[in-house]
Amino acid sequence: MLEEMAAPSPPAAEVVTVHRILAEAALAALEDKGAPPSEVLALRGILAEPAPQLWAIHSVGPGEEYPCLNREDAEHRAQELRATGDTMKAERIARGESIEHWHDWVTNVIPSPWEPAEHFEIMAQEWMDDADQLRSEVIKLMDQNKELLESLTNLVGLAKLGAAQLGKYHAALAHAESVIAKATQ
Repeated sequence: MLEEMAAPSPPAAEVVTVHRILAEAALAALEDKGAPPSEVLALRGILAEPAPQLWAIHSVGPGEEYPCLNREDAEHRAQELRATGDTMKAERIARGESIEHWHDWVTNVIPSPWEPAEHFEIMAQEWMDDADQLRSEVIKLMDQNKELLESLTNLVGLAKLGAAQLGKYHAALAHAESVIAKATQ
């Protein structure tokens, strides 16, 4: 029983993607040929299932379409892109640069132009690329952090050395003041 619980899941069943028009034609052909009712019902059931609603964003320009997890994700990402454009425009204005040729960023939420498998494959590749970039940035930050900690350790060492030297200076100064005080009495 423990072996069964610890075992990996079996591989997924193979899935074939067929355009709806072809599936409906196959269903009509099955019905015309007098196929067993169970096969006709199975195919009818598949065709009756709701089609997945996949969403993407389109930033005006060729090839500027990006798959999203769902509609809410698409709306959020589109708003983020618009806000980024607005921020960049405001920064240009603040620097006194011309925005005469600036075009506000247009980003729309659209139904996905890809079939489901392709949609999620593209999205997964984008996420992997983002994860690789983030990992690279984290490694750089960790290296910078290490360098800063080494610098801080060196500064603390110098501060301790300086404090020790200052303590010796104060002791020598106090001794000199007491010698001067005795000599002037």
